[in-house]
Amino acid sequence: MNLSGAILSICILLFMLIVPSMAASGEDIDVEALESHAQKLAEVKNYENAGGVYERIALYYENDSEWESASGFYLLAAENFEKSERYESAGSAYINAGDCFYEVHDCDNASKYYSLGAESHKRADPGYDDTWIEEKLKECREKSVMSTLAILGVLLGMTKFASKAAFGLGFAGVGRREISAIAGIYFFIPLLMSAAIGMMRETLYEFINTLFTFKIAFGAFQLTVALLLLTLGLYTIRKWKDKRDVSKRTFLLMALPCPVSVVTMFMTCAFFIITGMGAVKVGLLVGGIFSLSILVITFAIQKSSIEKSPSNLGTVMIFFGMLYLLSIVLIPAYLPVYDMNIVIAGVSTEDMISGSLFAAVMIFIGFWAERIKNRRMEWNYSRN
Repeated sequence: MNLSGAILSICILLFMLIVPSMAASGEDIDVEALESHAQKLAEVKNYENAGGVYERIALYYENDSEWESASGFYLLAAENFEKSERYESAGSAYINAGDCFYEVHDCDNASKYYSLGAESHKRADPGYDDTWIEEKLKECREKSVMSTLAILGVLLGMTKFASKAAFGLGFAGVGRREISAIAGIYFFIPLLMSAAIGMMRETLYEFINTLFTFKIAFGAFQLTVALLLLTLGLYTIRKWKDKRDVSKRTFLLMALPCPVSVVTMFMTCAFFIITGMGAVKVGLLVGGIFSLSILVITFAIQKSSIEKSPSNLGTVMIFFGMLYLLSIVLIPAYLPVYDMNIVIAGVSTEDMISGSLFAAVMIFIGFWAERIKNRRMEWNYSRN
């Protein structure tokens, strides 16, 4: 079986595993039956009990972190409580709806329903204190900014691992079937992970805490991948100088998901699910970003004027190997550095800029020096 056939088989297997896992996450209560019962209660003007049933449905969705559905049923509960003149219950339902929007950092809707909740409470108790709303909205805006920054960081991390696969595929000169098959693997793995995470919501935080206890193992995995990239990159260049092309084998280290990228996929899916997104949406989003980034970058490299030689593939492998090594040094989450009592002096902006420029210039010089060297060797070989 060739490479593309094997990869396609893996994709089909992953898809077959996803379907039953999603089907297994069935509901514990019959939401449709409860909703139908609430509608019948409202039709006979039994608004108080109808509001109680809607509130029960909302609580069910809230426990599953399905904030959109939960907020909708809390609002239905509030409307029915208002019709029955149970203003205190209506106020609590409006505030609960606001909390759902707060969880997804929709501060405008959170403000709207907090205010409606406060108004309802004041109808039952004119002395109700609503000063907490301003503080809550301030927290919501701060969390919204931090969440946006965190999402940008997560997306950059995803792009890094997608670029590793894309550069490996682009410089190895593989066909479209192989490229699509690799992109398919990166699409289906997050989809499967999201389905699994959606089934373990209650134990997700505990599982993540357990995962972080293996920080030394993650550092060892990253170090192993970095050393392999450096070694195989040098090996690919050396063999090409001897007129032997081994790139069709060594590129697999770049293209296939490594343990570090799998953990990154899992943490990315978990992060988005914790923020309130549905498991299927998260799987499609993360898998889509990975696979689309791989396809776009790979085809862009293949259509560019850059020479797709084994020597350049080896250079790219060395670059990513160095990047992985720098990640171990710069990201202490992979190593138990935070257990040590280390004091780091401040670094001035001028030093950071000059250091970054120096590193960029050295990388640029090294890349072009290698290209000139390869061209000179090819020219000498053609003359002989």
